[in-house]
Amino acid sequence: MERSESPLRRLLNRITPEAASPAGTPPTPIVARPAPRGAPPPPPPAHPPPGPPRQASGAHDHGVRFSVRPARPPEEDPPAPAPPVSYTSSPTVDWRVAARFTAPHRVLGALEALHRAGAAEWSCHAEPGGGAVWLLSGIGPTVGTELLALHGGAPHAVLGHGALAGERGGGPDQLSEVLSWPGLGLVDLVSRVPLTTPARADHRTLLVLTASQLLSSVVRQALAFGVEVSTLAVRARPWDSPDAPQRELTAFALTAPEVIPHALVIALSALPRTAVCRPVTGCERLLLDVRLRPPVDDALLYCTVPEGELWLLGDPEEWPPLRLEPLGTPAPVPTELVGVAAEPPTTASALPDAARVPSTQVRVVSDVHADTAVDAVLLHDDELPLLRRYLPGRPLGEAGFLLPGPGHHLLLEPVGLARDLPFGVPLHRIGPGSLFLESGHSLTPPLPPAARAHLFGLDGTSAVVCWHGGRHRFPLAPMVPLWTLWAPPAPVEVSSGLSKAGRELLDALDALATASGSAQGPPPTSHHDPAEALKRATRLRATGDHEAAAEAYRSAGDPLEAARLFEQAALEGTEER
Repeated sequence: MERSESPLRRLLNRITPEAASPAGTPPTPIVARPAPRGAPPPPPPAHPPPGPPRQASGAHDHGVRFSVRPARPPEEDPPAPAPPVSYTSSPTVDWRVAARFTAPHRVLGALEALHRAGAAEWSCHAEPGGGAVWLLSGIGPTVGTELLALHGGAPHAVLGHGALAGERGGGPDQLSEVLSWPGLGLVDLVSRVPLTTPARADHRTLLVLTASQLLSSVVRQALAFGVEVSTLAVRARPWDSPDAPQRELTAFALTAPEVIPHALVIALSALPRTAVCRPVTGCERLLLDVRLRPPVDDALLYCTVPEGELWLLGDPEEWPPLRLEPLGTPAPVPTELVGVAAEPPTTASALPDAARVPSTQVRVVSDVHADTAVDAVLLHDDELPLLRRYLPGRPLGEAGFLLPGPGHHLLLEPVGLARDLPFGVPLHRIGPGSLFLESGHSLTPPLPPAARAHLFGLDGTSAVVCWHGGRHRFPLAPMVPLWTLWAPPAPVEVSSGLSKAGRELLDALDALATASGSAQGPPPTSHHDPAEALKRATRLRATGDHEAAAEAYRSAGDPLEAARLFEQAALEGTEER
């Protein structure tokens, strides 16, 4: 089978000299080299050659464009290598691939990939009449087209004469047309990224810019979360118009020793005309709205922000890119923004008698909506013999305690087993502290925690019980274990001492240890009474301190019950202040 000629060979076969060279003079060699990238196409010949040859299938074979020039004489020095090209967006850069992106965040993702591939030179241009962006890169066309297409772009290889290869669908034909469009920098690209919900991050410093009507609301919310707030007066102007009129605004600097709560970031970001911005790592004068999440590392967002300025990128509809010029240093928040009322004069009069509620009695009434949980049990003297017969062998008898009283006794236990007791008055701890109320009942008139602490004198040293028919205060010490109801009052006699043979054996062992120089057994350990830790846990649970009660249980060697109380403390929190 005859071997087909390549397009280059067919082109060289058509080249014929116009005149023969003089005798004795070797003809000048003619070579074909690829035209330099961006060079204009060669002028058409005076006598155009016949049409391009056809392939076997009948289609034209246009081949590859070449320019023909005399070869360099052998004695001529080779040209000096061109210096490396630094980053620039001018047409002098050897752009090798272009891609059209319909979304700015995809452009940023492609820039991140180009940076990782070692192609640091790029240029972005905004397509007129729409939101599309064109990205130019000096990376090789083979790798570049695949990489840019992977990130959602429509790539086009840049041919040697500046044309764009591939189907353009009515787009530009030449690279020069793309270069003539307005250029876009990192600030323009990031400001076009769509807003999303703020991601959970460890922010220690944030800057908040909001409307004047919301200044007080921002301050109160931040202080409620325990975040330090300071004010910063700034002079703002549009980022892309340095000569535009300036206006003075008030910004807030939020700082926290550890992390600013994410709930606060979400709440502030939801306010209208409010930008909650974080400093970019490595470029602290560039402030980025927490709702902007560009798909690039902060290292690629570095911008040369002038000294004495802050650049803010937020919602383009509410806060387009701004240049902020701080006017001084951060200052404390004014009291009028905090909303703190002025202290009343010392001569202020008390409430008039007509405004006071008539004298009423605090009563315990049945309530179908009241809590029916059982945290303790009130026992009468007649019920103690029943308790003595019921408790032996049950877990409640091992963990419970009694606070004795005149005719009534309070049964406390730290495990939550009192709900199974078939007699007695079930009690529920309503707080604050150790205030117990009969289960299924409520107080009338309703009293808030501060009022209950004041009226019942809750000081942490006693438990107050209110039931239908009476009220009583039980000191929290001493606490009597429930097992004392059936256990003998005196210690059980236990024999002790050693026989003569046992004494001789110990003497021999001491002599052997002395001769060998080894220690005579481990040192005695301190005696640990789990009943004391259990009593402390019961007392702490009666006062509502579940976390400390869990610690007492852990020291008593019961990690399971400690974990249960830790969980209860986390679920309930502090119901009273």
